[in-house]
Amino acid sequence: MKRGPRSGRLLRYYFFRTRRLTRRQLGTIQDWKLRAVFWIGALLVGLLVVGFAWAVELASETFNRIHAYSPYIPVAMTPLGMMVIIWLMRRMGPEAQGSGIPQVLVVLKQRYHWLRPTFLSLRVIALKFVLTVLGVLCGASIGREGPSVQIGAAMMYSVGQVGRLQQKYVDNALIVAGGAAGVSAAFNAPLAGIVFAIEELSGSFEQRTSGTLILAIILSGVVVLMINGHYSYFGHPQGDLELTANWLAIGVVALICGLLGGLFSRLLISGSRWLTPHAVRHPYRVVFLCGVVLVALGLLTGGATYGSGYEEARSLLDGEHVGDWSFPLAKMGATLVSYFTGLPGGLFSPSLAAGAGIGSAMSGWFPETSVVGITVVAMAAFLAGVIQRPITSFVIVMELTGNRHDLLLSLMVGAFLSAAVSKLVWSRPLYDSLAERMASGAGMAAEGRRLAGEDKTA
Repeated sequence: MKRGPRSGRLLRYYFFRTRRLTRRQLGTIQDWKLRAVFWIGALLVGLLVVGFAWAVELASETFNRIHAYSPYIPVAMTPLGMMVIIWLMRRMGPEAQGSGIPQVLVVLKQRYHWLRPTFLSLRVIALKFVLTVLGVLCGASIGREGPSVQIGAAMMYSVGQVGRLQQKYVDNALIVAGGAAGVSAAFNAPLAGIVFAIEELSGSFEQRTSGTLILAIILSGVVVLMINGHYSYFGHPQGDLELTANWLAIGVVALICGLLGGLFSRLLISGSRWLTPHAVRHPYRVVFLCGVVLVALGLLTGGATYGSGYEEARSLLDGEHVGDWSFPLAKMGATLVSYFTGLPGGLFSPSLAAGAGIGSAMSGWFPETSVVGITVVAMAAFLAGVIQRPITSFVIVMELTGNRHDLLLSLMVGAFLSAAVSKLVWSRPLYDSLAERMASGAGMAAEGRRLAGEDKTA
């Protein structure tokens, strides 16, 4: 029996309609290629950050053993080691300096896309990894979370380049996902990674890839969970701080942390500006002097200001003793001079440690309140005062202390109040300010290289 022309048209119509529905439901090959790039990149970021964390912890333990053997060995080891690191960085890749978050913010800006191969290369991953580990080995007051952001963003961007995705908007989403996955894997805190992507990198958050991006962040956290098991960065400190009963204590803690956090940001930016011309002329002299100051602070505090501050913060969160003001103020100073050297290293962990010290010292002002509760709130408040990202700050602290949902309202109020007070001292978020300085410096350097090339050609 022959089919007429009408039957043929109906068959073709149903065939193409079914094909369109299938493509809409399952996605195109390009859609699956996009997902594969995100997922493979997230897995690689998780593995890389786990290895990075292990190497940093090993370096920290090695330095602590050296310091325990003799507290005077770092007198020579720390300044000289920092000078060697800066020498290596200047020869092999100056783009690896500092936290890593400003570099990611710079390349997300439309007019600085051309810097992506510089700031997000495989070479930068290797340099950031090795030099940060060496910095911790020398006792510098730095953390690994900021470098994890740049390492994660660089890895995702590199995977995207290999995948050769065609969508123009994908590169931004890959960089955001990689940076956030770095936070998620570094802290074993997927929610913190998602919030960081939205709050800190929101200017480039693409709605079209948001679901895939969030899944990539979660995948990197799953990798860490599979390797290290379920753990909280600072354990599960016990101590309540109900908002209605302790509103005065929370308000005072937020006020002090906001003022100190804003002052810290102001000193970091202003000090960097003031030191820049001296560092250009005499880079190793500046590094050596900063190393001497770092050693002096270490000697005055019995070594408490060396390293990320993780052990000191965890000890304060035990609530067994009330701290004094010497540790948080010295820790802030040690972190400033470490940053002034230009060493690769982050600010998250040192800021959390300084915040714990502030909270523990202030707990004596409120004898009826929980020492641990005030300490936890102060950690979130000081971090919010430094980076002026309150949601990221309280979510990070909540996840790092075992998801203390009973402290959620207190953490929120402390972080938001502190960020507001911090703006009175320094109006711009810290990483935005650092990114602006880095962008202008990178632009000037590139223009200088361009002009130098034109002169040679002429």
